[in-house]
Amino acid sequence: MKKFIAILVLALAIVSCQPAKNDFSIKGSIAGVETGKVYLQKLVDGQPQSLDTADVIGGKFSFKGKMEIPDIRYLRLNEQDYFAQFFLDNANINVKANKDSLRSTKITGSPTQDVFQIYISEMEKLNKEIISLQGKYRTAMSTGNTSEADKAEIDYKAMLDNNKVYAKNFVKEHSNSVVAAYIALVQLSNQLDGAELDSIASKFAPEISKSEYVVKLKEIVEEQNRTSVGTVAPDFTMNDPEGKPVQLSSFRGKVVLIDFWAAWCAPCRQENPNVVKAYQQFHSKGFEIIGVSLDRAKEDWVKAIQDDHLTWTQVSDLQYFQNAVARLYGVNSIPQSFLLDKDGKIIAKGLRGEQLTKKLAELFPN
Repeated sequence: MKKFIAILVLALAIVSCQPAKNDFSIKGSIAGVETGKVYLQKLVDGQPQSLDTADVIGGKFSFKGKMEIPDIRYLRLNEQDYFAQFFLDNANINVKANKDSLRSTKITGSPTQDVFQIYISEMEKLNKEIISLQGKYRTAMSTGNTSEADKAEIDYKAMLDNNKVYAKNFVKEHSNSVVAAYIALVQLSNQLDGAELDSIASKFAPEISKSEYVVKLKEIVEEQNRTSVGTVAPDFTMNDPEGKPVQLSSFRGKVVLIDFWAAWCAPCRQENPNVVKAYQQFHSKGFEIIGVSLDRAKEDWVKAIQDDHLTWTQVSDLQYFQNAVARLYGVNSIPQSFLLDKDGKIIAKGLRGEQLTKKLAELFPN
C-alpha cells in the first residue's frame, strides 16, 4: 500500500509540472539580449494593451495563463521592438528570436498558429506575384507601352481575384477555427456583400461564436444589410464646410452618389477626376453628389475640395473612420460610394472610373 501511495504521489508531482490542459505556457529566448522586459499584448480599439510582463533573464522569458478562445497576441521587447504576432491558445508555445532579426522570430506549439501560418505562407506567394505585376505595369506606363500595361493590369486584377478566392476557400475549409473568422473579418468583409458574408458567418463552429472576430463580422453583416442594393439608403444629416446641415432625403427626385473619401486618401484623390467628369456630364440631367469626408482637419478637407474642383455638396464631422455616416453605412475603407435612384433606393455600390459613367449613361439615356 505504501508503495502504491508513493507511485501516486510521484505521478501527481509529474502532472503538476505540466501546464493544465486549459492553460497556456509561453517559453521564449532572444539571442543577443541578456536582460530586459517582454510584454504580452493585444489590440484594444486599435491600440496595444499590455496583459502581462515578463523579465528577460539570461536571454529567456516565460508567460503562463489561460485563453477562453484562441486570439492574436503580440510580444514586445522593452518599450519599442515588436517581435511576434501569433495566435495564442492553451498549449505549450515556444518562441525563438534574435535581436538582430526580430522579424524572423519562430513560434511553435500553437495548433491555431499552425493553421494561420499555412494561410500566411500561401498569401505571401500570391502577394509576390501581385507586386511583380504592379512593377510591370509601372514600367510599361513609364515607357509608353500601353499594350503591355493593359496586359499587366488584366493579370493584376486576375491575381486579386485569385487572392480573394483562396481566402474564401480557406475560410470555408477551416470554419471550426478562429483563424477563419479573423481572415473573414480583416480580408473578406470589405470584398463581399452582406449576403455572402452572412453565409460565411453562419457556418462557423459554435465553439468560436463568442470570438470578437465573429461578433464583429456579424455586426458588419447587419451594417451591410442596411445598405444592400435594393434597400432605401439610411437617411442622415451632416454639416457642410460652412456648418450648414445637409439632409440626404432632401435630394429625393435626383439620382444621388454618396461618395466617401478623404484628403489624405491617395486612391480617393486619384479617383476624383473621374467623379468630376461624371458630374459635369450628368449634373444637368438630374445627377447630384454628396461627398462624405473622413478627414480630421478641416483645412485639409477644404483645400482638397478646392484643389480637386469638387463643386458638389460636401459634408463631414471630421471624425476620421468614426464619421457618423461612414459608421451608419458600414464603410471600413475608402474610396467607397453608393448610387441612389430618384426614390432614394440603393442601385449600385463601389462604382469607379468608367463603371460610374456607364451606369449613369444607362440612367440618363440621350
